[in-house]
Amino acid sequence: MSNSDEERAQKAMESQILQAQISELEKQLDEISSKKAELLFIKESLNQIKNQSNKDILLPLGSGILIRGKLTDDKKVLVNIGGNTIVEKSVDEAKQIIDKQIEEISSVSKLIDNEIKKYSSIYNQNP
Repeated sequence: MSNSDEERAQKAMESQILQAQISELEKQLDEISSKKAELLFIKESLNQIKNQSNKDILLPLGSGILIRGKLTDDKKVLVNIGGNTIVEKSVDEAKQIIDKQIEEISSVSKLIDNEIKKYSSIYNQNP
């Protein structure tokens, strides 16, 4: 194999690696976007429960299955703080926790986006 063939093979391999890295980062970015959308939905749901005590509600169990329930307390919610530890928080405290999570996710999203741009630039310079 000549040097030019080896160089082309090397560049092709580098391009494939860069494409794989970009693809993986884009996948992570999609997952982060989904998580952020979920957090925004939860925050909106918390906004909607204000002054809704003793109202009928639907509670999701998962996989599209819901049960009917009654909201008995529109001032407090239960929050999983990790390690399957659940604590009672006010609605406003829960929204603050969600806001912090949204901030963190947005920061990570920006970092990943910058990495994608960096790898894309390298990829585009490597014909």
